[in-house]
Amino acid sequence: MKHYIITGTSRGLGHAMALELLEEGNCWVIGISRKNTISHPNYKHISLDLADIDKLIASLDEIFPSIQSSDKIVLINNAAVLGQVAHVGNIPNKKMQEVLNINTVAPAILMNEFIKRYYKCNTCQKMIVNVSSGAGKKPVDGWSAYCASKAALDMFSGVVSVEKRMDKNNIRIFSVSPGIIDTEMQDQIRKVNKEDFSRLNEFIEYKKEGMLVSPRKVAKKYLYLIENETKFEDVLVSVRDF
Repeated sequence: MKHYIITGTSRGLGHAMALELLEEGNCWVIGISRKNTISHPNYKHISLDLADIDKLIASLDEIFPSIQSSDKIVLINNAAVLGQVAHVGNIPNKKMQEVLNINTVAPAILMNEFIKRYYKCNTCQKMIVNVSSGAGKKPVDGWSAYCASKAALDMFSGVVSVEKRMDKNNIRIFSVSPGIIDTEMQDQIRKVNKEDFSRLNEFIEYKKEGMLVSPRKVAKKYLYLIENETKFEDVLVSVRDF
């Protein structure tokens, strides 16, 4: 049996990954999101808003159960929000805090707890997969908190990788950019004002020209990486590369 813990499973990429895994028939999936949209005997849903860090910490025992035997244990930090698209100085502080909590603080806590609880399991594969973004590698006007949060996630992943090699622990970690996916986040982007986001027309064209990829197709690529992790050496990966 393989065990997966996935955030953001109510919709989009997280939902697609959970469905793909459950169809395999040899997976147990714990999904974390505010709403439950999956019904399956091998699926457990934990209702949680990752912006509420105190509640997240209080839920760690439920998120990370004791696992006596497993072929593979995988944490997938998928949940993320774009936040309010606007230039710095025009964004409410609470909105910026929400983005950073969901996109960076919550994944960092989950990674810390995952390693703490499962590092002694020497008979199973252990892996952390973070859903990164190209926005974490170059500045995008109007997306300050989102860009910063994804850059921080990449760096945190890199540090974990270095530490696990030093500790001689068999935990693999990847931070994987998914490309442009046809999700509600793209809907949000197309509805913002041009003065808040200079690349608005570019993102409208992505939709018009059919350039957005379905969540299910991207989910398959993430799961390919998870099943073929020895083919990937770098921590930072893009699905466009395979």
